[in-house]
Amino acid sequence: MRTECILIDQASTHNLKQVSLAIPKRAITVVTGLSGSGKSSLVFSTLAAESQRMINRSYSSYIQQLLPKYEPAEVARIDNLPFSIVATQKQLSGNARSTVGTYTDIYTALRLLFSRMAQPFIGYSMTYSFNNPAGMCPTCQGLGTIRSLVLDRLLNVDLSLNQGAINFSTFQPGGWRLTRYTDSGYFDNNLPLWEWTSGDLSFLLYGKKQKPAHPSPNWHKTATYEGLVPPDHQDLHQPKRRQIPA
Repeated sequence: MRTECILIDQASTHNLKQVSLAIPKRAITVVTGLSGSGKSSLVFSTLAAESQRMINRSYSSYIQQLLPKYEPAEVARIDNLPFSIVATQKQLSGNARSTVGTYTDIYTALRLLFSRMAQPFIGYSMTYSFNNPAGMCPTCQGLGTIRSLVLDRLLNVDLSLNQGAINFSTFQPGGWRLTRYTDSGYFDNNLPLWEWTSGDLSFLLYGKKQKPAHPSPNWHKTATYEGLVPPDHQDLHQPKRRQIPA
Protein backbone atom coordinates (compact mmCIF):
# COMPACT_ATOMS: atom_id res chain seq x y z
CA MET A 1 0.00 0.00 0.00
CA ARG A 2 2.89 2.35 0.75
CA THR A 3 4.06 2.17 -2.88
CA GLU A 4 0.68 3.59 -3.92
CA CYS A 5 1.63 6.90 -2.31
CA ILE A 6 4.35 9.51 -2.60
CA LEU A 7 5.91 9.58 0.86
CA ILE A 8 7.45 12.83 2.08
CA ASP A 9 9.40 12.91 5.32
CA GLN A 10 10.28 16.16 7.15
CA ALA A 11 10.01 18.66 4.30
CA SER A 12 11.54 21.98 5.37
CA THR A 13 11.88 23.86 2.07
CA HIS A 14 11.34 27.60 2.55
CA ASN A 15 8.57 28.05 5.11
CA LEU A 16 7.69 24.37 5.58
CA LYS A 17 8.18 23.12 9.16
CA GLN A 18 9.18 19.45 9.14
CA VAL A 19 6.10 18.43 7.12
CA SER A 20 5.55 14.70 6.61
CA LEU A 21 2.69 13.31 4.54
CA ALA A 22 1.59 10.68 2.03
CA ILE A 23 0.06 11.75 -1.32
CA PRO A 24 -1.93 9.03 -3.16
CA LYS A 25 -0.95 8.19 -6.72
CA ARG A 26 -3.40 7.91 -9.65
CA ALA A 27 -5.72 10.39 -8.00
CA ILE A 28 -6.33 14.12 -8.09
CA THR A 29 -4.97 15.78 -4.97
CA VAL A 30 -5.71 19.43 -4.26
CA VAL A 31 -3.35 21.35 -1.96
CA THR A 32 -5.11 24.26 -0.29
CA GLY A 33 -4.30 26.70 2.47
CA LEU A 34 -3.79 30.31 3.42
CA SER A 35 -1.35 32.51 1.56
CA GLY A 36 2.15 31.77 2.82
CA SER A 37 1.20 28.41 4.32
CA GLY A 38 3.70 26.57 2.11
CA LYS A 39 1.58 25.21 -0.76
CA SER A 40 4.05 26.23 -3.48
CA SER A 41 7.00 25.21 -1.32
CA LEU A 42 5.56 21.71 -1.06
CA VAL A 43 4.30 21.20 -4.61
CA PHE A 44 6.81 23.14 -6.72
CA SER A 45 9.97 23.55 -4.63
CA THR A 46 9.89 20.09 -3.07
CA LEU A 47 7.94 17.55 -5.13
CA ALA A 48 8.43 18.96 -8.62
CA ALA A 49 12.00 20.13 -8.04
CA GLU A 50 13.16 16.75 -6.72
CA SER A 51 11.39 14.91 -9.54
CA GLN A 52 13.06 17.08 -12.17
CA ARG A 53 16.48 16.72 -10.53
CA MET A 54 16.12 12.92 -10.53
CA ILE A 55 15.18 12.91 -14.20
CA ASN A 56 17.99 15.29 -15.16
CA ARG A 57 20.57 13.06 -13.52
CA SER A 58 19.67 10.28 -15.98
CA TYR A 59 20.84 12.38 -18.94
CA SER A 60 24.35 12.83 -20.24
CA SER A 61 26.48 15.72 -18.96
CA TYR A 62 25.94 17.57 -22.22
CA ILE A 63 22.15 17.32 -22.00
CA GLN A 64 22.18 18.32 -18.33
CA GLN A 65 23.85 21.59 -19.26
CA LEU A 66 20.89 22.43 -21.50
CA LEU A 67 18.21 21.63 -18.91
CA PRO A 68 16.77 23.99 -16.26
CA LYS A 69 18.58 23.87 -12.91
CA TYR A 70 16.71 23.06 -9.68
CA GLU A 71 17.97 23.61 -6.13
CA PRO A 72 17.86 20.53 -3.86
CA ALA A 73 14.75 20.46 -1.69
CA GLU A 74 15.16 20.51 2.07
CA VAL A 75 13.61 17.18 2.90
CA ALA A 76 14.79 14.14 4.81
CA ARG A 77 13.38 11.66 2.35
CA ILE A 78 10.99 11.27 -0.59
CA ASP A 79 9.90 7.80 -1.72
CA ASN A 80 7.96 6.64 -4.81
CA LEU A 81 8.39 9.98 -6.58
CA PRO A 82 7.15 9.71 -10.20
CA PHE A 83 7.96 11.76 -13.29
CA SER A 84 6.37 15.22 -12.99
CA ILE A 85 5.12 17.84 -15.43
CA VAL A 86 4.89 21.32 -13.96
CA ALA A 87 2.21 23.73 -15.17
CA THR A 88 3.19 27.05 -13.64
CA GLN A 89 0.86 29.91 -12.76
CA LYS A 90 2.65 32.46 -14.93
CA GLN A 91 1.04 33.69 -18.13
CA LEU A 92 1.98 31.69 -21.20
CA SER A 93 4.20 33.47 -23.67
CA GLY A 94 6.52 32.47 -26.45
CA ASN A 95 6.93 32.49 -30.18
CA ALA A 96 5.27 30.68 -33.04
CA ARG A 97 7.26 27.53 -32.31
CA SER A 98 6.14 27.24 -28.67
CA THR A 99 4.26 24.03 -27.90
CA VAL A 100 2.93 22.10 -24.92
CA GLY A 101 6.29 20.33 -24.90
CA THR A 102 8.31 23.54 -24.60
CA TYR A 103 5.96 25.05 -22.00
CA THR A 104 6.18 21.99 -19.75
CA ASP A 105 9.92 21.36 -20.32
CA ILE A 106 9.14 17.81 -21.50
CA TYR A 107 10.34 18.75 -24.99
CA THR A 108 14.00 17.97 -24.29
CA ALA A 109 13.14 14.62 -22.75
CA LEU A 110 11.04 13.64 -25.75
CA ARG A 111 13.81 14.54 -28.17
CA LEU A 112 16.23 12.44 -26.15
CA LEU A 113 13.78 9.54 -26.11
CA PHE A 114 13.32 9.62 -29.89
CA SER A 115 17.07 9.82 -30.47
CA ARG A 116 17.58 6.66 -28.42
CA MET A 117 14.54 4.59 -29.34
CA ALA A 118 13.44 5.62 -32.85
CA GLN A 119 14.14 3.26 -35.73
CA PRO A 120 15.89 3.86 -38.02
CA PHE A 121 18.39 6.02 -36.15
CA ILE A 122 18.64 9.43 -37.84
CA GLY A 123 20.75 11.38 -35.36
CA TYR A 124 21.12 12.70 -31.84
CA SER A 125 18.50 14.61 -29.88
CA MET A 126 18.97 17.98 -31.61
CA THR A 127 18.08 16.30 -34.91
CA TYR A 128 14.52 15.93 -33.60
CA SER A 129 14.15 19.64 -32.89
CA PHE A 130 11.68 21.67 -34.94
CA ASN A 131 14.27 24.44 -34.81
CA ASN A 132 16.80 22.23 -36.60
CA PRO A 133 16.62 22.06 -40.43
CA ALA A 134 17.24 18.32 -40.19
CA GLY A 135 14.36 17.79 -37.79
CA MET A 136 11.73 20.32 -38.80
CA CYS A 137 8.94 19.52 -41.21
CA PRO A 138 10.09 20.74 -44.64
CA THR A 139 6.57 21.92 -45.49
CA CYS A 140 5.61 23.95 -42.42
CA GLN A 141 9.19 24.75 -41.31
CA GLY A 142 8.47 23.49 -37.80
CA LEU A 143 5.49 25.79 -37.18
CA GLY A 144 2.78 23.14 -37.39
CA THR A 145 0.63 25.20 -39.75
CA ILE A 146 0.81 25.95 -43.46
CA ARG A 147 -0.23 29.18 -45.08
CA SER A 148 -1.09 29.01 -48.73
CA LEU A 149 -2.63 31.32 -51.26
CA VAL A 150 -6.06 30.52 -52.66
CA LEU A 151 -5.60 32.01 -56.09
CA ASP A 152 -9.30 31.90 -56.97
CA ARG A 153 -9.87 34.25 -54.03
CA LEU A 154 -6.81 36.40 -54.70
CA LEU A 155 -7.95 37.30 -58.21
CA ASN A 156 -11.41 38.29 -59.47
CA VAL A 157 -11.16 37.28 -63.11
CA ASP A 158 -14.35 39.19 -63.97
CA LEU A 159 -12.53 42.49 -63.38
CA SER A 160 -9.59 44.25 -64.99
CA LEU A 161 -6.56 45.47 -63.07
CA ASN A 162 -7.92 49.01 -63.13
CA GLN A 163 -11.23 47.74 -61.71
CA GLY A 164 -9.56 45.99 -58.78
CA ALA A 165 -9.04 42.42 -59.99
CA ILE A 166 -6.48 41.80 -57.21
CA ASN A 167 -8.49 41.08 -54.04
CA PHE A 168 -6.03 42.41 -51.51
CA SER A 169 -6.39 45.53 -49.39
CA THR A 170 -3.09 47.10 -50.44
CA PHE A 171 -3.82 46.64 -54.17
CA GLN A 172 -6.85 48.93 -54.36
CA PRO A 173 -7.33 50.90 -57.62
CA GLY A 174 -5.17 54.02 -57.57
CA GLY A 175 -2.90 52.59 -54.86
CA TRP A 176 0.87 52.50 -55.12
CA ARG A 177 1.19 48.71 -55.03
CA LEU A 178 -1.20 48.26 -57.93
CA THR A 179 0.81 50.71 -60.05
CA ARG A 180 3.73 48.26 -59.86
CA TYR A 181 1.64 46.17 -62.26
CA THR A 182 -0.49 48.69 -64.14
CA ASP A 183 2.52 50.92 -64.93
CA SER A 184 4.84 48.04 -65.83
CA GLY A 185 3.79 48.06 -69.48
CA TYR A 186 3.21 44.31 -69.49
CA PHE A 187 -0.59 44.15 -69.32
CA ASP A 188 -3.81 45.52 -70.80
CA ASN A 189 -5.08 47.17 -67.62
CA ASN A 190 -8.66 47.52 -68.89
CA LEU A 191 -9.11 43.92 -70.05
CA PRO A 192 -10.92 41.54 -67.65
CA LEU A 193 -8.59 38.83 -66.47
CA TRP A 194 -10.75 36.03 -67.88
CA GLU A 195 -9.87 37.31 -71.35
CA TRP A 196 -6.11 37.27 -70.70
CA THR A 197 -3.89 34.65 -72.26
CA SER A 198 -2.56 31.96 -69.96
CA GLY A 199 0.93 33.39 -70.48
CA ASP A 200 -0.06 36.88 -69.30
CA LEU A 201 -1.92 35.47 -66.30
CA SER A 202 1.06 33.32 -65.36
CA PHE A 203 3.39 36.31 -65.68
CA LEU A 204 1.13 38.38 -63.41
CA LEU A 205 1.32 35.67 -60.77
CA TYR A 206 4.80 34.19 -61.12
CA GLY A 207 6.90 36.67 -63.10
CA LYS A 208 10.50 36.80 -61.89
CA LYS A 209 12.02 40.02 -60.60
CA GLN A 210 13.10 42.15 -63.54
CA LYS A 211 13.23 45.67 -64.90
CA PRO A 212 10.38 46.36 -67.38
CA ALA A 213 11.51 47.10 -70.92
CA HIS A 214 8.67 49.50 -71.77
CA PRO A 215 7.03 50.84 -68.60
CA SER A 216 4.71 53.83 -68.44
CA PRO A 217 6.17 57.31 -67.83
CA ASN A 218 5.02 57.02 -64.19
CA TRP A 219 7.24 53.99 -63.52
CA HIS A 220 9.93 54.69 -60.92
CA LYS A 221 13.39 54.44 -62.46
CA THR A 222 14.80 52.16 -59.75
CA ALA A 223 11.70 49.93 -59.39
CA THR A 224 11.56 46.32 -60.57
CA TYR A 225 8.65 44.07 -61.51
CA GLU A 226 7.88 40.84 -59.65
CA GLY A 227 4.87 38.51 -59.79
CA LEU A 228 2.16 38.54 -57.15
CA VAL A 229 2.96 35.07 -55.75
CA PRO A 230 6.09 34.78 -53.57
CA PRO A 231 8.65 32.22 -54.76
CA ASP A 232 7.86 29.79 -51.88
CA HIS A 233 4.22 29.59 -53.05
CA GLN A 234 4.85 29.11 -56.74
CA ASP A 235 3.88 25.46 -56.78
CA LEU A 236 0.21 26.43 -56.64
CA HIS A 237 -2.14 26.09 -59.54
CA GLN A 238 -3.37 29.01 -61.55
CA PRO A 239 -6.91 30.25 -60.83
CA LYS A 240 -9.72 28.84 -62.85
CA ARG A 241 -10.24 30.77 -66.05
CA ARG A 242 -13.62 31.29 -67.63
CA GLN A 243 -13.98 29.92 -71.14
CA ILE A 244 -14.02 32.64 -73.81
CA PRO A 245 -17.37 32.54 -75.66
CA ALA A 246 -17.23 31.46 -79.27
